[in-house]
Amino acid sequence: MTSTEDIALTGERQAAARRLLADPIVTERTHPEDFALIRAHSDWLIQRFRRVLGYDLTVAADHARLAKTGLVRAAARPLSRPSGAYFTPRAYTYLALCLAVLVEAPSPITLSRLAGDVAAAADEAGLALDPRERSGERRAFSVALRKLCAWGAVAEEREGGLTDYADDPAQQVRLNVHHAVVRRVVAHPPHATADARAFVDGHDTTDPASEDTGEVALRRTLAETAVLYRADLSERQRRRLATHQWRAVAELGELLGCDAEIRAEGIALIMPGDAAAEGVTAFPSADPVGQAALLLLENLVARLRPGAVPQSGVEVPEDVLTAELARVHAADARPGHGARSALRHEPDPDTLTARALRLLHETGMLHHPDPASGDRAGWRLRAAAARYGGRPADAPGGGTPPAGSAPTGHGPSPGAEEEPASPL
Repeated sequence: MTSTEDIALTGERQAAARRLLADPIVTERTHPEDFALIRAHSDWLIQRFRRVLGYDLTVAADHARLAKTGLVRAAARPLSRPSGAYFTPRAYTYLALCLAVLVEAPSPITLSRLAGDVAAAADEAGLALDPRERSGERRAFSVALRKLCAWGAVAEEREGGLTDYADDPAQQVRLNVHHAVVRRVVAHPPHATADARAFVDGHDTTDPASEDTGEVALRRTLAETAVLYRADLSERQRRRLATHQWRAVAELGELLGCDAEIRAEGIALIMPGDAAAEGVTAFPSADPVGQAALLLLENLVARLRPGAVPQSGVEVPEDVLTAELARVHAADARPGHGARSALRHEPDPDTLTARALRLLHETGMLHHPDPASGDRAGWRLRAAAARYGGRPADAPGGGTPPAGSAPTGHGPSPGAEEEPASPL
């Protein structure tokens, strides 16, 4: 095999690994090209995910399922609708009821029959839910089914049928059920516990006592979070990170094809440039909320001009945040400015604000004690935000940096944790 073929082989494996990390359920129907790569390199992927991250990968004839574990509160994100809004408790309930019914449902199945079976399952569980009764119930029911469609567990025989059903229950809609995928959706089936919190705690292993398990937990955190801050770790995990950080980034680089920026404050994985086209980067992303968040972050960094960012972050005054949010909403859709063009498709400024701030909090660029509160006071720039400085939106050459582009400078030597603070 030539060196060119070696490079191509490695690139295929890493692209497949990035897809699985971003979308743990990949089917032949939802991601045909990605699934073909996963099938072709299944042995390598199964072995590497198990060794590097402790994740179990199952590859079947028409789907692949990466069963993650260990990072429940640190990396778990709520399910979201196509609009970007989080699932409501009612939508989650319908999702669970649909999965319970679909395991043994015929295929194809009419939506009216499925709605009746779900109502019966809800009644058996002591829940007063019936998607046949009110439009609000139908919408939550349809949201759950659209998520199952996105995962490849079910498929509409007529595209758009679920949306039509939410508005009119008389619509005739048929779903094809892919039972093998339905059974794989729940990676860790619930079992008898005292309460839901006890079940979650049983899967949360972010600070294990074992050294080997602790190193795996660090690699998981690096892979699943945009930025790993040392200050956010326990004392034991900070010590392990100082010892194993170079080996950890090397292992993840081999698996995902990423680089790493190692600083005194923490570590950020830098995905390759083509990861943006693959749709697997958390930030910056090409969707309207991601572009609005990037524009806001650039403006805040340019406005506040933080030199070195302390561990506690740099305070964002309430009036500054309000003014910069207004600039984002009022941004012109000039040709060549993708961020501004994308904003045209977001009709609700308040919703856009909430989602952009939430994204910046989740990716470690900003911090707020209660990001869901809607409070404009109390926000702080974190160290990683500084790498998006120098590109204010109205400056020549400003705009969106390529996803995964490396920042100026290089990671420090192995003694990074002892160096003075500097922006990630």
